[in-house]
Amino acid sequence: MKVFQEKQQFRQWWLIAILAITIGGVFLNIYYETEGFSNIESNTASILTLIFTALIIASIFFLELRTKIDSKGITANFDPFPFFKRHYNWSEIDKIYVRKYSALTAYGDWGVRGFGKAKAYNVSGNYGIQIVTNENKSFLIGTQKPQDAERVLKRYAQKTIQ
Repeated sequence: MKVFQEKQQFRQWWLIAILAITIGGVFLNIYYETEGFSNIESNTASILTLIFTALIIASIFFLELRTKIDSKGITANFDPFPFFKRHYNWSEIDKIYVRKYSALTAYGDWGVRGFGKAKAYNVSGNYGIQIVTNENKSFLIGTQKPQDAERVLKRYAQKTIQ
């Protein structure tokens, strides 16, 4: 395997349950505020709340962590947001390896996490590709395919990281 590619999405049952309860609560609140939706057109705040909530929930479902390891280096990004893109050339990396971790205790949760020198992009699970740069900054990319990632990392790391 010369290239590793992985796509992950937020599809955990508990997240879907939380989002369903949230949207249900918003609908229930709007139902009572508008007397059974009878005067919803005159309640701009309710309409805006519904639209805002729906946009947030939709963005969570469209969010996708994409990881690519190839001869150029390693890239991770949360599509469709271009400002959450990270690329490391092999020359920038001091150490790289697959490790087991706890998203809750190490980073506080899943998603775009971390401050200062240690950052992470993760969606679910407890395996990640740990990158330590030449400047001693840490970046972890969650993976659901640790064996495949490790196989490709060994191929490139042995050739480029000394």
